[in-house]
Amino acid sequence: MEHKRTLNDIVRNNIIKIIKANDYKCIDIQKKSNFKVGSFYRYLDGGRKISLEVLDEFSKVLNVKSKLLLDENLIVKKIVKVIIKDNN
Repeated sequence: MEHKRTLNDIVRNNIIKIIKANDYKCIDIQKKSNFKVGSFYRYLDGGRKISLEVLDEFSKVLNVKSKLLLDENLIVKKIVKVIIKDNN
C-alpha cells in the first residue's frame, strides 16, 4: 500500500530541498530561528508536526513565502553559471 503524503510531509520535504539547494548548514538555520536544537531536527525528521507558526518561522529563516513551502510540486533548482572572459 502506497504511503499518502501528508501536508506535513510536503512542507518538511520542501524545507529540506531548499536547505540543500542553498548549501545551508542545518545548524546555521536553527541558530537563525527561534527553535531549540532538538525541536528543529524533529521537525525535519518528521518527529514533530509543523504548525502554521513553525511554517512561518521556517519561511522567514529560509527567505521564501510560506505558500511555497506548502506546494506539493515545488521545484527547487540550483543553477551555477561560469563566465570566462578577458578583462578588456
